Amino acid sequence: MRLRHVHPADYDRVLTVIDAWWDGRPMGARLSDVFFSHFAPTSFVLETETELVGFLLGFLSQTHPEEAYAHFVGIHPAYRRLGLGRRLYERFFIAAQMNGRRWVRSITAPSNEVSIAFHRGMGFEPLHGDVVVDGVPVWMDYAGAGGHRVVFRRGIVPEARIAEAGVVGDVETVDVVRPSTLAG
Repeated sequence: MRLRHVHPADYDRVLTVIDAWWDGRPMGARLSDVFFSHFAPTSFVLETETELVGFLLGFLSQTHPEEAYAHFVGIHPAYRRLGLGRRLYERFFIAAQMNGRRWVRSITAPSNEVSIAFHRGMGFEPLHGDVVVDGVPVWMDYAGAGGHRVVFRRGIVPEARIAEAGVVGDVETVDVVRPSTLAG
């Protein structure tokens, strides 16, 4: 499996799978080709020889010079729980750190319990919100009317750890043990 920076042609690849990966929710309308043409240094795809397996679309904040923002992270449903979302985030953390960032932010819907658990498991802390829903701080109308969100923030690895991560160049190989349901 390869992990690499996005290319403009990846926009159509992601657009064709994103709604299905989000259980039919219409997420494609929230996806912009800007990530694939203007934020390639901080956006990544994971792929096999034949299919898209995952992606992370992020950017360096222009307003908050110590922060980077992960906008979308998606993993093919058949490849979940293999550490691939974590691997994408780790690569994003390195890109952010190499650009002088100390913090990463991300958001999710308060109804997305899997995403909340994943982010907490990655060391993200939810920031105080307007209300608390099921023990989670929520910012009401964060993404417009009815767009309630959990806002997460996490510190990233010290600069000395970048070399230990073994990132060389723009493409890296990710070894994954495939579940038996994918063997073929």
